[in-house]
Amino acid sequence: MAAKNTIPMLVDIYKNRNTASKTYGQYYGRVFPRDGLNLKGFAKHLSKHGKLATYEMLVLVLQNIVDCMKELLLEGVPLKLDGLGTFTAGIESTGSATIEGFRTDSNIKGIRINFRPEGAGDEEDKLTKKALLELATFQLNDYVEIMESSKTDKHGKPLTYQKRTKIAQQDRVNAEGD
Repeated sequence: MAAKNTIPMLVDIYKNRNTASKTYGQYYGRVFPRDGLNLKGFAKHLSKHGKLATYEMLVLVLQNIVDCMKELLLEGVPLKLDGLGTFTAGIESTGSATIEGFRTDSNIKGIRINFRPEGAGDEEDKLTKKALLELATFQLNDYVEIMESSKTDKHGKPLTYQKRTKIAQQDRVNAEGD
């Protein structure tokens, strides 16, 4: 089995404020939203792992991957990247009462990219929720309260903001061996 990740995933805790929900008032975790990496940032990260490709080569390869993925997905061709998973295109459409009434220019509202993670191969190579959970470490970050402002939007609805409170780490993180 692969070693656990040493950099923890930061988890914020939110209270369910939806009064129509069966779980109203319960608390849930969400991944703390970190800054993402763009293509060049990802290439820089990859190049730091000491593989045979330089940063410049990786930028070119990744850009070609992105361009080719778009091309293939727009043609409806599924793309399976071994060890990662399969990307497919799907469409969002509205219904039509008849076959003759369905029009691509009015009934098709969008294209989505579907991703199915790789699930075959060695356990440590799988990219499934179970395999990732076994490799992950977590750290509680903030309790996030959604607060109403005294200010309102153009419809008179109160504006909201997030109030973040650090969570004390002692006794809150799963200890090894528990």
